[in-house]
Amino acid sequence: MEINIGVNKKRIKGKIYFLLTQIIIAMLLGCACSAQEPPQASVPAAPQSGSPAESVLSGLEEDIAETKTKKTDAAAKDTAQIDAPEDEMSLPLQPDLNRNGIAEEVCLKDIDGGQELEIWENGKLVDREIGYFSHAGQTSVFLCTLDGEDYLLRYHPTMYQGVGSYGYALSTLIDNEETVVRWNEIDFDINFGSLLHDRFEAEAIATFMDEINELFTHSVQLLNTENDLLDTFEKEGRLYDSLWWLDGWEPEFVRDEHKSLQENLEAFRDTMTAVPEPPVSEEVDGLPITEPLELLFYSGAGAWDTHLFLQPDGSFVAYYHDADGYTIYVCPFFGRFGKVEKLTDASWLLTLESLERDTERSVGEEWDEEEGDHTIHYIASEPYGFTDADEKALKTGAQFILYSPEATGHEPDTELYGAERFQSWMHERREFTGSDDTLGCWGLHNLETGEGFFDDSNPTEE
Repeated sequence: MEINIGVNKKRIKGKIYFLLTQIIIAMLLGCACSAQEPPQASVPAAPQSGSPAESVLSGLEEDIAETKTKKTDAAAKDTAQIDAPEDEMSLPLQPDLNRNGIAEEVCLKDIDGGQELEIWENGKLVDREIGYFSHAGQTSVFLCTLDGEDYLLRYHPTMYQGVGSYGYALSTLIDNEETVVRWNEIDFDINFGSLLHDRFEAEAIATFMDEINELFTHSVQLLNTENDLLDTFEKEGRLYDSLWWLDGWEPEFVRDEHKSLQENLEAFRDTMTAVPEPPVSEEVDGLPITEPLELLFYSGAGAWDTHLFLQPDGSFVAYYHDADGYTIYVCPFFGRFGKVEKLTDASWLLTLESLERDTERSVGEEWDEEEGDHTIHYIASEPYGFTDADEKALKTGAQFILYSPEATGHEPDTELYGAERFQSWMHERREFTGSDDTLGCWGLHNLETGEGFFDDSNPTEE
């Protein structure tokens, strides 16, 4: 799915590689391959701070020896025993990703809606990657050679609703299992002027881009279904990501080709911060509900949740618990939203006036209670869902947004546009692609953390 954030770009799906050398490799890689489809590899979680570009090429062999983080895909191990097709072509591109001294063969073929990359050794399947041109299935994989050693470089530059999440992983296939030796990621958003705007650190973004672009200078493209990345490579005439979303903001902002990427990012930030007008709000007497509203905060994984009962006057009572056998973390709490401001017909800004834990026990205090034949071990906790980024109880003045079931998020200035983290907590996850795609239930958005409470009612669609 393509997301329009104000950039008028021509989307080209399934492009051929832009350079003659890339065309030749793609043609050679287009051999016939078949094997049972395993799950796709994903970029692992990364530390928040990225290493400088000049350090990327150093210490990789030590990292390989020291790393204990391996992604073991049982399905991929099973498919590794599948015999290669008899008519498979031997290609000139023959890396040694598993470091056993035997050159592998690489194969790329078109599939319905995407491409499939396979790596074989002596007729056995070592690795397979699947990429689709639709938004959810986009991926890119490169062969990166550093100091004579081969690596797979996976790069995921994701931009969704103005929220960027860029990450890469550099790995080997030692023992025919992926061993990640270096990774990095960075998150930011370009929804300047929005209440949902989080962060945009120009220097950190530029450092990350220097890092990945340095790796690209040692790489050959194997598989790429990232449409914007394909466009960017064609525009640049090389494997270089110059950030496509910096273009198309005329007349407010125009990229200066004579300036560095960091300088352009800083200029973009300064310009776009000055352009948007603050959201127009109207203070109202109370919440847009006439009956108590029951809202739930949970992930669907684990035996934890927070029940919140919100009253029309802005007061609330809530209870958090997390059970681990006969150990239960608990936090009853109550409070009130004071100031209520109407943002749109389907959203209201709420300011926390008070928040109290309804217990005499301090956070972390433990005690036992006999319940029938069992002894329950309790631990007093923070009011999860009403906590800040440090998992501490929110202070007075913290802000929330209450959304009605009619809230949507398909374009800028709609209620949920850019609320990526909040959307991830939805009990029934959906994409917002058009005006008919609505939230479908009441939702309460903690602006400190992006966490969300939702009611589980299913209102009748008109």
